[in-house]
Amino acid sequence: MTVVMAFAIAYLLGSIPTSYIVVYLFTGRDVRSIGNGNPGAMNVWDNVGLAPALLVAIGDIGKGMAAVSAAYLLGLGDTQAVLAALIAVAGHDYSIFLWFHGGNGTAAAIGGLFALVPSATALACALAVALFLVTRSKRFSGAIALACVPVFAFVAGYADMKLIGVLLLLTMTAVKIVRFEGFTPERSRPPR
Repeated sequence: MTVVMAFAIAYLLGSIPTSYIVVYLFTGRDVRSIGNGNPGAMNVWDNVGLAPALLVAIGDIGKGMAAVSAAYLLGLGDTQAVLAALIAVAGHDYSIFLWFHGGNGTAAAIGGLFALVPSATALACALAVALFLVTRSKRFSGAIALACVPVFAFVAGYADMKLIGVLLLLTMTAVKIVRFEGFTPERSRPPR
């Protein structure tokens, strides 16, 4: 019963439509009608502004962290915590509050990573900021930094289950991004 409760909490946390709420409060518009239609922090940054995007990112990262933390607070182990992180990302991607639509789950996955492998994720975030300052490319900097998380986590000596969780979270996020945006800029917008 505790596992079911943890997973239900994870899904509901992940489903909170942070970008929808923030964009509506700032603009009165539905984030899904702005930019590429993706209800995520990057679309908000590109089309609404940095301050709202930071609020979205904080909320979405917080959802992933809270899902993992709830699993641990309920006395569950690493395997269930990893599953809670994955379920939170699924909740973000397929939100019950947005009729099972959502973003790519990147920020929620980052939150899960912070809760599972904090030092590795913090180092990757520092790398992302440094790369962004040099390249001015949000997507390139983020992709390189996320790809480094498993390496940093391995070097830091995290448990095998947490390393598997890192790989699963990154794979799940990559699949959703490729599915939504494709590999080329021309596919970054959904068909009208």
